[in-house]
Amino acid sequence: MESVLIILMAAVCTVIPFSMGQKYGVVPLISPMHLLSYFCFLGFLLKVATYAFWPELAFYKQFVDNPWGDLPGVLYLSLFILLLCIGYRLGCRPVSRSDGMTAARVVAGGLARRGSLFALALGVTAITMLMILRARGAAGFDLSTLSALNTAKQINVNADGVGATLAGIKTLFIVPKCAFVMLLAHGIATGSRAALAQAGVLAALLVLIALMSGDRFELVELFVFGLATHMMLGGRLDARALGFGVLLLVLLGLVSGYMTQLRLGTSGAASAMLHQVVGSTYFLDINAAIMVTDTVRPDQMLFGQSYVWWSFGWVPRAFWVDKPAIDLGVFFKRDIMGLHTGGAFNVTGPGEAFINFGWAGFGVGLVLGWVYRKAEVALLSSIAAIRHGAFLLYPMLFYPFVQATLQSSFSAFIVGAVAQFMLLVAMICLFLPRYTIWISTRNRDRSQLYVT
Repeated sequence: MESVLIILMAAVCTVIPFSMGQKYGVVPLISPMHLLSYFCFLGFLLKVATYAFWPELAFYKQFVDNPWGDLPGVLYLSLFILLLCIGYRLGCRPVSRSDGMTAARVVAGGLARRGSLFALALGVTAITMLMILRARGAAGFDLSTLSALNTAKQINVNADGVGATLAGIKTLFIVPKCAFVMLLAHGIATGSRAALAQAGVLAALLVLIALMSGDRFELVELFVFGLATHMMLGGRLDARALGFGVLLLVLLGLVSGYMTQLRLGTSGAASAMLHQVVGSTYFLDINAAIMVTDTVRPDQMLFGQSYVWWSFGWVPRAFWVDKPAIDLGVFFKRDIMGLHTGGAFNVTGPGEAFINFGWAGFGVGLVLGWVYRKAEVALLSSIAAIRHGAFLLYPMLFYPFVQATLQSSFSAFIVGAVAQFMLLVAMICLFLPRYTIWISTRNRDRSQLYVT
């Protein structure tokens, strides 16, 4: 009975955000509430349903001995999700869907210097890959190097288990990612087969980047980039689009399975990948919620400190070898769980809030939901698209922000995001047209299609 109730609670927490995304989201299927629903399904509903039949797969059982220890975690995570939904709803105001899509198509259709953009993406990618191989001490690029890159994603630099992930170098990969979105948007808006072909080449390049990074979320990111771009420009999910999407998911799934095989060095990649999803702290994870509610003591609470660790995250580890990790996942694994084996656990947004404020941390969800809505509207409005090309930032920065605040930790995202933002602004200025428009006060609030 307990498992049934937990599964039902997880199902409610998955369905409510999806229904809110359908009703209030500015962009179909990829609004913040849709993303919350997807992460909740994979990190909460899928996992508790699996644990009901195979409890030995539950990651938290390695650390939580209390037979009732899962219930506080389930309750806390559910409250966080529901308050996040309430915060999003409180931020809702009437907004036009069609105007923003039309403006995005106008800006994307005017993409300039397409050949230079494509060449820049290829050049930056090649240089960045060489820098990573050199930093990892690889003599060349072969299967053994690829296996090593997937097995150990960081270089340990001190005895505390803190390592260098080469995040500063990898920031440059935002250039080919941005070029992919720009070219795809231009191809969709104008029907240019040449632009779509260039976007296809860059998509293949991004898969190679994911293989080198050893990060399967790079593949998820690539799929979201494509889906978000299609939807932002008013695309529909007809039979052709659905078929292409399914094919792409299958291909990305095969690559992800291969990456798992490279990491584990074993066959049976499909089952191993499933085990890593349900038996880990990925997505909006129930394991992390159970572990923090069971383990964190009042003297271990940070009272908001982790949200300002970005303030010293700018210093490169090359100049400050003993710099503390700004990713709360390291603190979670080492100081909370008492494991000093290196690496980190995904602490998740709810987990970070609990480590900082205890049970009062679910109130962070209320603020976070409000921020999601305001940022969504600000980036996808017609004015922001025409004047600043801001719709481009929705998949490039806002989706990673949502992912980080649901799965990872705040400060680790901020440091990389600021550097990426500067590169994105430079690319928008170089390649996307912007327009100065004037709207009379009398007509400023008029629209034919409102979401209420």
